Amino acid sequence: MNRLDSPLNAALYLALGLFGVLWGLIGSFTYSHSLAVTFALSVGNLVLFRLAGWGAGTRAAAVVPTLAWLTTVMIFSLPKSEGDVIFPSTISGQVYLFLLGGAAAGGLAIYLTPATRSFLTGLPHDPSSRAR
Repeated sequence: MNRLDSPLNAALYLALGLFGVLWGLIGSFTYSHSLAVTFALSVGNLVLFRLAGWGAGTRAAAVVPTLAWLTTVMIFSLPKSEGDVIFPSTISGQVYLFLLGGAAAGGLAIYLTPATRSFLTGLPHDPSSRAR
């Protein structure tokens, strides 16, 4: 393992987290245009978060932007004391599709990203790549 691996990995996951927050911001302000936009945002979650996991080669790379996206949209869905809301209090099908569809798409992206190491032991899944 190279000494630069740790800072590069930290930078990668930080960038993926910021990407998840940005994607949540974009989606929170554009989902209400039409049902097609809302559906496209949910499909975008699946594609983009799966590409993040595939590009980095780890399941954690799909988890980080998914959790950042979910945290961002959940913060925006909280009622404010000033009365300003991003998501209206009258929940429509579009809000459900954006919140639940986006979260389900992120979960599916995590599931579809193959794990390279065991979560519990840290050993590679491929027995031939283990040190002997």
